[in-house]
Amino acid sequence: MPEQVPVRSVRTGGVDHLEVATPEEAHVAALRRERAGYLRYGKTDRAEQVTAELQRLGADEAPQTPSQPPVLENTADRTPRQRTAGRARKNS
Repeated sequence: MPEQVPVRSVRTGGVDHLEVATPEEAHVAALRRERAGYLRYGKTDRAEQVTAELQRLGADEAPQTPSQPPVLENTADRTPRQRTAGRARKNS
């Protein structure tokens, strides 16, 4: 459950409450982002390790695995783009 932190407006002086994630929630969110990155690049073995940690923490109900690894584009094989001519120079 997020913590409620009181904050005071500098302009109006009013008090409002801001929800801030607890350290445990922040840790779980970071692990989920880490797992998503591993899955994006096809590193399923590392993603399984992160899923095991999430399950150990009791934060994940079911492991998420992609149906097939994503196809990564190799940018080194691309041909260079055609460059357009620059501004014409004045002849003096």
